[in-house]
Amino acid sequence: MVHMFGWFKRWLSARPVSPPPAPRPAQPSGSPRLKSYQAESGHVYQYFFEGRHCHGRETAFLFSVTAQRTAPQRVSVVLPEASLAPFERETGRRLAENERYGVAKMALFRLFDASEKPEQLASGARVDEAHAREYLQVLDL
Repeated sequence: MVHMFGWFKRWLSARPVSPPPAPRPAQPSGSPRLKSYQAESGHVYQYFFEGRHCHGRETAFLFSVTAQRTAPQRVSVVLPEASLAPFERETGRRLAENERYGVAKMALFRLFDASEKPEQLASGARVDEAHAREYLQVLDL
């Protein structure tokens, strides 16, 4: 029976071996992930999260934003602790960082929707208590 498959082994060894496909490079965890958002104004924005900076009792979430192939601009969403304090007192817990990011991202989307021109984004957004409550409800928190 061994000789019966000998021809098959010779045939396989004579065939050129294709190299395996090159592995796709994994996206490093530190590289930004470009996302898109179509605003009510009709503009399609592309953005990525750059980071956050704490200034006293406020946190500024920074996004790099571009629209219709324009030069990217930095947009800041300021989230004061005072706007989240009532919610945190009512629930008895501090919001996690990802939940705070969610509030900032909702504010960014509102800014996209309210801006008729991409140039109007430069002023950024500041989240007040009423908007924070609204965003937290949308996020089901």
